[in-house]
Amino acid sequence: MKNHINKLFNLQGLLSGEIKFNDKKKEILLCVRSPRIFAKCPYCMKSTKRVHQTNSRLIKHGMFDLRIVVLDISVRRFMCSHCKKVFTESFPGIDRRSTTPNFRLQLLDWLQRNSFRHIGQKFNIAPSTLVRYLLEMNGDIKIDWDEINVTKIGIDEHSFRGKRLIITITDLSNKKLLAILKGDSQRDLEQFIDTIPNKHREKINEACTDLRSSYKTVIRKCLPNAIHTADRFHVEVLARRALDEIRTIVQDETVGRKMNLKKILWRNKDTLDENELRRLDLIFKKYSRYPILKQAWIIKEQIIYMYRAFSKKEAEKRFNHIMMLLETSDSSRYLATLKRTLRKWRIPILNYFENKTTNGFTEGCHTKIKMIKRVSFGFRNIDNYIAKVTLAFLPLIWIINYHTN
Repeated sequence: MKNHINKLFNLQGLLSGEIKFNDKKKEILLCVRSPRIFAKCPYCMKSTKRVHQTNSRLIKHGMFDLRIVVLDISVRRFMCSHCKKVFTESFPGIDRRSTTPNFRLQLLDWLQRNSFRHIGQKFNIAPSTLVRYLLEMNGDIKIDWDEINVTKIGIDEHSFRGKRLIITITDLSNKKLLAILKGDSQRDLEQFIDTIPNKHREKINEACTDLRSSYKTVIRKCLPNAIHTADRFHVEVLARRALDEIRTIVQDETVGRKMNLKKILWRNKDTLDENELRRLDLIFKKYSRYPILKQAWIIKEQIIYMYRAFSKKEAEKRFNHIMMLLETSDSSRYLATLKRTLRKWRIPILNYFENKTTNGFTEGCHTKIKMIKRVSFGFRNIDNYIAKVTLAFLPLIWIINYHTN
């Protein structure tokens, strides 16, 4: 029976005794002790069995059936028969802290999906203590570049708090989060890439980013063997936003009843049914005084069509056609930003057709990060934020190994 109790509560290396239940505190009290009769003196390294004193110690061990499991450990102090010094017996895996590794493992596992406040209330522990455990774990996390084989990386930024942006770096070849930096500057990115050993940096053959000019500079400088790919999603969104800006200007200048145009213009043409296509024709007829609206929509559709090319050569032809449309469009000042950006990013945009690499995984990480921020009711401290997000992306096996090593 006692062996089953030890397995149930993960009490390796201890002898279990009486079990008490405290319904008021919602606790399970397990009386345990060491199975050893002898203890080794830390001063002279001789064995002794002479017990000098016995005390009890309460340590939180985990959760079971919505109750906190507390170990009531019988701790003996021995007097060495050889050097006559008194010392306290030690227990494997238990140190001076008031919690066991099993308890901290459960904390981190729950903390992956919940807020500090919720877990603090559930385990009856201060949120500040949770933060300390988390920062201790995060400080021990190191990327093992020898074990992982990174050939493609994704770089993008997301909002930490308000308008403050920070950089997310992912391993697109293995679909893993690599790092979250404390800022979004060119220097922050360079410093991270410089931490990658040279032999592993040379293996990175592609970097996928959004249309931020500083990324282009860093990749050219720090990753000379990598081709730079502009993320397809960001290029398409750039065209859609240019179209939406023109729609706003056109509708503001129009007198009379305004139609709801944004959704139908934003969507791809091949996703519209017959009724929506007829409505689209009516829209262009109604706003025929503003041909720039239809031209911007055609350019948006041509960019989507370009990304369906089967080869880089065919994509280049379609890209040249888009640039021609931008050069000949009426009131081209409304499309000036789009034209300038596409011309500047021509090579990274066409590099997409080398491997069809996108930053979709990185954007998926950002979606999960937003969920973490909502669950945690936001963050003020950048270190706590990075540690919490990093924990959410760690597999449980890593946390177990961290506490058993």
